[in-house]
Amino acid sequence: MKLPRPLSHSSISLYGECPQKYKFKYVDKIPEKPRHFFSFGQSVHSALEFFYGVKTPEPPPLADLLKNYQEVWVAAGYRDEAQEAEYFAEGKRILAEFHRKHSRDFHVPYFVEYAYNFEVDGVPVTGRVDRVDKLPDGRLRVLDYKTGKKLATGRLESDAQLTMYQYACETLLGAEIGELVFYHLPTLKEHRTTRRGAPLVDALKARIVTTAESIEKELFEPKPDESVCRWCDYKPLCPVFKDQYAGRPAAPARASGEPELAALVDKYGAAVAAAEAAREEADRAGRELADALRKKGYVRAFGAGFEVSLSPSVRWEFLDKKKVLKLIKEAGAYEKVLAPSAPLVHKLIEDPATDAALRERLAEEGERVESPELKLRPL
Repeated sequence: MKLPRPLSHSSISLYGECPQKYKFKYVDKIPEKPRHFFSFGQSVHSALEFFYGVKTPEPPPLADLLKNYQEVWVAAGYRDEAQEAEYFAEGKRILAEFHRKHSRDFHVPYFVEYAYNFEVDGVPVTGRVDRVDKLPDGRLRVLDYKTGKKLATGRLESDAQLTMYQYACETLLGAEIGELVFYHLPTLKEHRTTRRGAPLVDALKARIVTTAESIEKELFEPKPDESVCRWCDYKPLCPVFKDQYAGRPAAPARASGEPELAALVDKYGAAVAAAEAAREEADRAGRELADALRKKGYVRAFGAGFEVSLSPSVRWEFLDKKKVLKLIKEAGAYEKVLAPSAPLVHKLIEDPATDAALRERLAEEGERVESPELKLRPL
């Protein structure tokens, strides 16, 4: 068979995760359910495209940016109106702080939402880069915006998506990449690395070709993994789970004459949704309470039915663990840590006896996060 569409980073990753899932989505064209995190990311990305899409040396006013954000907002996939409102407010916060920070250093990028299409050994490849800047030396700077609450550590130096962006831009734009950047929007922090070497690019090219060959040979064997399959929209269609769904109509149980089962399904679903909502509400209330206690200088407070105490807690988060370990080794402090684990590095940074230059360089590589712990007990 022919490829159903050009390959992209996401479709290659999906095939690697589960060839059967790739078939359901791209060959059979069965849509997945909308996800709120995809909708949120799309909305914020669209607003930043508006921010940098101007052709003048002045950025658009904040009011115009937020107006555009409201106009491009994608509402699909949210659990309810409360969750949607929470994410919408978070997007407004991100954009307001982004505008405040980058209005001062505003420049018209080389490309915004750069769409690329090219071939690798005859295999069509497509994709889109969030932003491309031109550096003073003529090289290019590629930025990939991330809207998730946290960035997975250790990805920066080998992330296949950044490698794909480098390969596409160097192939089509005729300039060398000088810097690859994950821009974590919730914290407005840029995580930078240098140009990929030939081994990573060659590995990507090989993966593109082998993925295309496997698809053309119709190799769509499922790859069952409980941590992935439990969230898969295609589970009722998957041959791995055919026995679980054998003889069962896709219609709700109520429609198939089993109202008791339908009621249990709805009861369980409502309970799970309520528990998730309660956890999120508890997290929000905890953050508000911790902020209030810190502002007043209290470490203990009482309600009508509960008592709470506040314990200060700080942690350090690092994206590039290899670089952290290198800094520690160069400073002769490796024996104090033995591994770049966050708790041990945290102890090293906070230790007044640690070399001041090392503490400063480690701090530049990480993010100091205050996470006070609340202890609650009924009265």
